[in-house]
Amino acid sequence: MTPISTPRRASASSSSGFTLVEMIVVTLLLLIAMVGLLAVFDASARINKNETDVADAQGNVRYGIYQMTRAIRMAGAGGLYVTQAVLNHNDASLPGIDPSGVSYDNVPANVTVTGTDGRTWAVRPGTDMIEVRGVLFSPLLGFVEEGGCAPCTGTQQLNVRAVAGNAEVGEYLNNDPTIRPQFATIDAYTASASSTNPMLVIVQDAKSELHTCADPNPTGLHRYPQPAYNVGVLNQPTSLVSSSTFNSVDFGGSLSPRFNTELPSGSDQAAVPITILKRAGILDDVVFFITTDPSLDPNGIHPFLAQGIRRGNAFEVTRLADDVEDMQVAYGIDADGDGAVGRSAASGCPSPGVGSNDPDPNYSTTAGCDEWNPNVDGEIAPVDAQFQQQNPFNPAHDGAAVHCPRLHAVMVSLLAKAKDSDPTYRGPAAQGYKIMNSTAAPITPGLYRRRIQTLKINLRNYAFQG
Repeated sequence: MTPISTPRRASASSSSGFTLVEMIVVTLLLLIAMVGLLAVFDASARINKNETDVADAQGNVRYGIYQMTRAIRMAGAGGLYVTQAVLNHNDASLPGIDPSGVSYDNVPANVTVTGTDGRTWAVRPGTDMIEVRGVLFSPLLGFVEEGGCAPCTGTQQLNVRAVAGNAEVGEYLNNDPTIRPQFATIDAYTASASSTNPMLVIVQDAKSELHTCADPNPTGLHRYPQPAYNVGVLNQPTSLVSSSTFNSVDFGGSLSPRFNTELPSGSDQAAVPITILKRAGILDDVVFFITTDPSLDPNGIHPFLAQGIRRGNAFEVTRLADDVEDMQVAYGIDADGDGAVGRSAASGCPSPGVGSNDPDPNYSTTAGCDEWNPNVDGEIAPVDAQFQQQNPFNPAHDGAAVHCPRLHAVMVSLLAKAKDSDPTYRGPAAQGYKIMNSTAAPITPGLYRRRIQTLKINLRNYAFQG
């Protein structure tokens, strides 16, 4: 009888799993793959963030330039002297910017702008400021008959006639809001005006249009006229829609005469009698500067472009563009009277051309070799008298004075940085970038991606016209 055989036990080697060594090797390989994958994701996220920061910086300088262009291009609207329309040095007799008499070119430390909320905003040292005045943010109204505020020399009502003009040749129906929507716009703009939040008004004389320029003009062209004007203080909202009036305006006091004088560095000029108005509007006095907010940014690494609009003895300060590190301003002064702002032919100045280190035909990077000032190291900021020919000033406005604007344009350059530093960035502007003749220190610590925008802005109210 054949014995029954018992089944053979399977060998241990045929049923065993991964060994410990194999598991460790596989886990290590997976970790290496995971780390590599995460590194790719991290690099991708970092690049995306950097590109977003760069786009934000580019957007900031563009928006800042746009807002400044809007104001600068309208400088002097309403009839201001160009010396009062664009300031590169604060009026020592006007409060709001301290210390008095400070230059706006590469401002020193401890320069402040006083806000209407009581805060003082410290201007970033080494950056530039610029102050612009005119009827900038609301309509400028035209007048066609006697009246208004005559003689516009004290505290007067500034009224607009309900019906002006002649029925036979045409009338202005100022009592119809659908025809004069400007009235509603001005009423809305002045809604916050009060004795503690005063606004300014400018009225322009219709009988003193001066075209007296001594410097040679291009053939067939002449300058825009320089009329007499008075500036007053408005302590309540206008009522143009309901009552066709700006209400009471004070053309005296201590504030208004500072705007009537031809040179901000000069003495006060009292209001002159005006019997026939040509134009009137709300005068804006705006200052642009770089500052920080210590309550939100105690380390001062996020400076921003600010705009301040004068309200009496202080400025209503608003933030325009974040992470703007520097602002530099140059002034295009037509010193030779040829109607253009360009290069100088002085000896020692390089000739522009292909292959030159100074190739631009209108702009030179050599000190004293163009009519832009101060756009390079070694140039001194111009004074207000250089903006307009003075020979001499005649407060009678009878045509004997020379009021010849020589400031034709303003060049603004803004430098913005990314919000966050990028330790991996080693570009040429990573540790800072200098624009024009700036003395501003770069933001530290950290390496930042930066963007620059420069624009030349023509002053529409002081150019030649045909």
